[in-house]
Formats: sequence, C-alpha cells, structure tokens
Amino acid sequence: MPGLSLVADNTRCSPEPERTSLHDVLDFVLEGARNASPPLDGAALPLRAEAEALPLLCELAEAAGELASGRRARAVVRLCLEPDPWELGLERVGRDLLVTVFQGGDVPEVALHERRFDGEALCARLLAAIDRFASRRGPGARRDAAFADNDADLGGLGGLGEQRLSAARRCLAASLPFSPDEAGGEPAIVGVEPTGEIPIAIAAEALLRTSQGAALTQPAVLRADLFSLLFRGKIRVLVGEEARELPDVFVFPFAEQLASLSLESLDAWARRQPYHRRLTVGGAILGVRLHSEGALSLTLGVPRVGRVPSADPRAPGPGRAPSFAAAEERAQTWTFPAVDVAALAQGVVAFGRALARSLVRRDRGQTSNLRLFEFRARVRELAERLRELTRNDAKINVAPETYRAFAAAARPQAAAEDTFGRTRLRFTARWIAAIPSLDLRATFLCGDVLVVGSTRELTCIDRRTGECLWRKPAPRAVSVMTPVGLGRLLPDGTLQLHDLASGEVAWSTRLSPRVGANASGAVVSAPGLPRMLIVSEGTRHLAAVDLYSGEVRWRYAARRGENFRLRRAGKLVLVGSGEPALAALDVLSGEVVWRFCDRLPFASPVAVDHDALFALAGDGAFVGRGGARLHHLDPWSGEARWTVDLPKHVAPVGAPLLGPETVCVVTHGRRGTGLVGIDRRTGATRFDLTACAATASCLMVDDVVVVNSEAGEIVGVGAHDGAVRYRHVIAGGVEGDRPRRLEPVLRSGALFVPQSEVHVVRPRDGALLGKVPTDLIPDLLRVDERCDVYVAEESGHLAAFAAAPRLSLVQ
Repeated sequence: MPGLSLVADNTRCSPEPERTSLHDVLDFVLEGARNASPPLDGAALPLRAEAEALPLLCELAEAAGELASGRRARAVVRLCLEPDPWELGLERVGRDLLVTVFQGGDVPEVALHERRFDGEALCARLLAAIDRFASRRGPGARRDAAFADNDADLGGLGGLGEQRLSAARRCLAASLPFSPDEAGGEPAIVGVEPTGEIPIAIAAEALLRTSQGAALTQPAVLRADLFSLLFRGKIRVLVGEEARELPDVFVFPFAEQLASLSLESLDAWARRQPYHRRLTVGGAILGVRLHSEGALSLTLGVPRVGRVPSADPRAPGPGRAPSFAAAEERAQTWTFPAVDVAALAQGVVAFGRALARSLVRRDRGQTSNLRLFEFRARVRELAERLRELTRNDAKINVAPETYRAFAAAARPQAAAEDTFGRTRLRFTARWIAAIPSLDLRATFLCGDVLVVGSTRELTCIDRRTGECLWRKPAPRAVSVMTPVGLGRLLPDGTLQLHDLASGEVAWSTRLSPRVGANASGAVVSAPGLPRMLIVSEGTRHLAAVDLYSGEVRWRYAARRGENFRLRRAGKLVLVGSGEPALAALDVLSGEVVWRFCDRLPFASPVAVDHDALFALAGDGAFVGRGGARLHHLDPWSGEARWTVDLPKHVAPVGAPLLGPETVCVVTHGRRGTGLVGIDRRTGATRFDLTACAATASCLMVDDVVVVNSEAGEIVGVGAHDGAVRYRHVIAGGVEGDRPRRLEPVLRSGALFVPQSEVHVVRPRDGALLGKVPTDLIPDLLRVDERCDVYVAEESGHLAAFAAAPRLSLVQ
C-alpha cells in the first residue's frame, strides 16, 4: 500500500511583524517608557505590516493636526497593545506637545507621563512616516492577498485607505505651523486643603494647568476622560500628631481608590466583619486592614521602583537624555495602627470634595468628565453612608403607659379550641371557574365573596355557588382588602376604593407614584382607631389615607424608602425602611413616638407579642457575609432589652417566629433552610439546625415550627429544643408542579399545607387528616371558617371545595 505524505508551505503561518514607518515614530515617542513596568517599546508593538498600522498612523496625524490648529488642547489615541489596550495622550503646551502613555480601568497604570516634544518636529516625523508609508504602497507595488483581505475592514491603501491617509496628511500639513498660543499652559502648584475640623486630615499639592478653552455651559453629553486627570502631586496624611507624605503620586487615581476602600471598610465595619485590601495605585501603596473588633490600620507607602524617568513636566526634550531617579531596593511603607473608621471616612469625604472643587475651578470642562462625575457620586455615597451609621437620633418614649394600656384592652380573647384538628377531613368539589390572566396577588376571600383581579378587569364570585356577581373593567394595580372595600393603587399613584357590593369606585385619591421599589402598606382597623390605609408614596414617604373619605390624614418622610416594612401594634405603626433605624409612629398623628438605631439596616418585618418586640437588623441578602443581629425591644418605649449576633454562615429570612419560650429565626444558608432558636428571656442560643435542604416557608403553631419545603417535605420542629417531631415526604407530581406560595394556612386547629396537592395536617404531631382532591397546582390557597378550601392556579383556574360532615364522639 503506497504511503501518502502531505506537503504544505508553512512559511506564511506565523510571519514576523514587518517594521513600518509607524514603528520609527513610536520608537521616538516611547523611548522613555522602555524602563517602565510594564515596559513599552515601539519596536515590540504587535502591529502587522500595514493592516493595523494605517489606522493608528492616521489617528495620530489627525490628533496632531487638531492640536496644532488650536481646535483642541488634548487628544487621546488608542494603542493596540496586547493583552490590554493602552492609550497615548497628547496635550499641547505652547508650541510643545506632552506625550503620556497610560492604561485605564479602576486602577490606572501610567508608563510615560508628559514627555515633552517640540510640536512641529513631532509633526514633521508624522508627515515623513505618512510619505514613507504611501511610497511603499504606491500604484506599482505588489499587494499580497492577506493585506487585500483587510482593506475593507482596516482601511488598506486600496480605495478608502488611500483616501483616509491622504486626508490625514492634508489635515496635518494645513495645520502647520503651530498657531500662536500666548497662555503657555505651564502647570502651577495648587493646594488641595479640606475645610473644617477633621480628625484625619488629607491634603495635596498638585501640578494643575488652567484650561484655555473652558466650557461655560453644561454640555449635554458626559464623556470619560482619564487623560485630563493624570496629574502628579504630593499627598500628606495627618492622623493625630503623626504625619506622613507621599512625594510623587498621581493624585486623582489615588483619591479614587481611597474613596472606594473607605466605603468598603465602612460597610464591613457596620456588619462587624474583617476586611483587608492592599494595592498599588498612582505610584503609591495604599492598604487598609479592618479587624472584626472594629480597629482599622491604614498603610501608605512608596513601592519599589527601578530606573524610571523623571516626572518633571519641564524635563529636557528628546534631544537630551532624560534624567533618572535613584532605584530603591524595597518598598517603604508607614502604618497608622489605630484609626477610627468613621474618622477616616470623614477625612476622605472632605479631601474628595476639595479635590473636585479644585479641578472644576481650574478647568470648567471637567464638569462633563464622566470619570470625575462618578468620583463625586462615590464621595456623596460615602458621606451619606457615614451619616447614616454615625447618626444617633434614637428616641425613647418616656410615657409608654398609654400605648401599653390600649394594646392590653384591644388584645383579642383566646378562641375556644375547635374539633377540626381532631378528626379526619373529607372534601368534595363544589365549582370551578376559568379567569384569563388571573392575578394571584389581587385575589381575596372576603365574607361570602371572592374578589379576583386580572390584567384588565375585576370579578366578584359568590363563594358558595361560583356565580359571577359583577365584573368591572380595571387595569392591573397593587390591591389590598380593607374592611370597607378593595383598595387599588395604580402605577400613576391613583388610589381607588371599590365597593364590594357593586364594584363601583367609591372614591379616588391622587398620590405620588412609587419610584424605585414596590408599593407596601398596612390596614388600620381596630376598636378605638380610625379606619385608615397606610401606604408607601413617592420615593420615601408614607401616607395615611382615611378609608371613608379618601383624605390623607398625615405623611411621614423616611430617610430612605427602599422597601417599607410595616407592622401595627396597638396605637403604633412600626416602620422599617431599609435605613439603620426602626421607628414607631403614632397611628392618629404620624408623629415619631420612639426610634431605635443600629449600624445595620432594618429591612425585615418585625414580630410583636404582648410586651415583646423582636427585630432583625441586616439585609440578609448575601449568605456567608454575616452581620445580622436580633434585637429584643420594649414595643411601647423602644428600650433595648438585649441584642445578639446571628451566626455568620446564615442569612435571616422574613420575620422572627415567636414561641412560648423561644424566638426562632428562619435562615437560608449553603445547606438549605435552617432555624436558629434563641431564648426569649436571656438571648442565649438554644439550637442551630438545618430543617430541610431546599427553600421553605415556616409557620409557628403553639410550640411547633412547621416547615413546608418546595422539595415536598413537611417537617415539624419543636420550638423549645429544636427536636424534629415529624417529617413527611409528599410523593406525587413532577418537580415543576410546585406552588408559587408555600405558606401553610392554619384554620380551626387544622393546618392546610400547599404542595403539588393540598394536604391537611395536625400541627402538634403531624398526623395527616386529609387531602383536597384537586388537579390544580395550589399557587394560591384560601380557607374559610368552615374549612372550605379555595385553590387558584396561575394558569387562570379557580376551584372551590367543601368540607364534608365530620363524625365526633359524644360522651
């Protein structure tokens, strides 16, 4: 069998980059950057022969032409360097051009800063490079196939490439010689000094130039311009009587990272977590270390350098050898060992504001610089966060007896025990209805009717027969059932009340539309109190609306209104709005009765039981970050009784569950849904366990926590000791047939648990009492006083099931 051999010409697989005239220009410009770290060398640029060199050469010529004519003071050209792109900035100073080579990003790197060239000499080199480039690709020159493929995309010398190159040459030649410039543009030393009494003073002396073409009006477009913010200076930090100085750094990149590290340290300090970060930015070392106890150390220093060119912008030009700074063997650092986190943040805010003022004062065009805009926004965020964490406007109610007596008088009597949880329950189908585009959040069981909302209309159904009583057209809105009708808050802020008998709008009130978060509220309906609806309004307000007239009785302005959590307790409304403070408002007047402050935000619902209030501080959004705390307060005076830190490996979910002796906090961690049991009297942790391996909904019934898992488990956990009393694994259904809501419903001693079917469980021992025979997935479950069950599926079906007669033993 004859052998086959493959012969291929691989001489063109990896060709060496052919030097072009552009390489000569870059060798001339980047001579001072070869000893920088990382080194830049014009000869080592990965520019292919002509396909990549042509656009860069044209952009350099166009930028130099605009600078020579005086139309612009600065220009930036992107260099094609691998693996990360670098940029070359040109700035005109009189008849000279200053060249800077830098890399953007969060932590910029500068390889060459303000190397001075004679402007006309540099333009002459560019013109010579263009002429050499054009002569090599003249009409009679051979054009290889690889270069021809790039003509269309990269602008080769065929067609559009020739036009662009000739246009760039004409633009540069027409701009020479340099237009007269009387200002000169030499930098001046500008002091950046913060004002006011600051425990940690950060100041700087920067070399800044005054812009000659300052913008007098605010532009419509913001553009990121790091090149104009690369200026050198000297930074001085004074902590107490100790002062340290960084002699030669890029001030603005250093200030950016200082603000970011201060903000991250402040957040870690609020969560009582350690934090450590160290980096080199702007020619300086910056590091912070925060211990879990709250002590912070600040490190500043000068990194180890090699032979680097002098940073003086008035250094000699290319005709003379650049001066070099002396090399150091190792980095020189200083550490302030004990720094107050809030004091550091205050000093950074003052320094950031002073720096932004100085930049805008010297160059009005910086008002359109997106990089400076983001820096000022970060400084404002740091100032607001500092104000929230250090503000101590806690208020104690010195006369709580009135509120305590009202709550005791309005406390409902214990209901007599029903026999529904003692015998088995059987159910029969009563009726089923189809409602297109059913809205589960707008479906309510109220008296003898079911009010069902959908995308375009409201429907009222008799709960016994399934007959449609009325139907009214209505857009989708946030709905809430009140004692006098159905309240609906439209997206434009209109609040309407629908009469349940006819569906007509009883009254309508215009509120400010909710912005940035979901609407939330609470219904006030108790003996001795006016019937009101307290609803979130605008960005950070609460409005109390009278349910009979639609009149706004009072408004409350929170510092932050990300997500209101309301809970009524007697004559008080407890408000958590995502800020590090929990407030109690008087229902009648809206005045603040007491306020409790903490470093962490109150973003979870609170739990109230007689004379005890339990509130969680901490958003609980990230598992493993920790920082959540449980507070035990007096609900009528706001006094703290005890505070405990929750384990760091979990995140709390929902309101605490209150048992006779313990408080159970539902948590979500890497192992699934867990329970942390805390003694109500002392705050000691009794147990910390994982109830199930999936997301679950929990309900406290007497001394048992019933856990309903989306994986099909029903678990009963003793609230006293955390022992598992029973566990049911519900079989049947596929994984996708899980209800949207897993909250069990307790009615007359029987617990109705939604899974792929509705199961009835006796909560104390987990005995299965029955099952609702429905083919619908119980995305919404309602149970009336007779234990009749109403199941709604998101597909648009609503079914009713009647409880069959029960047998009971007569003694």
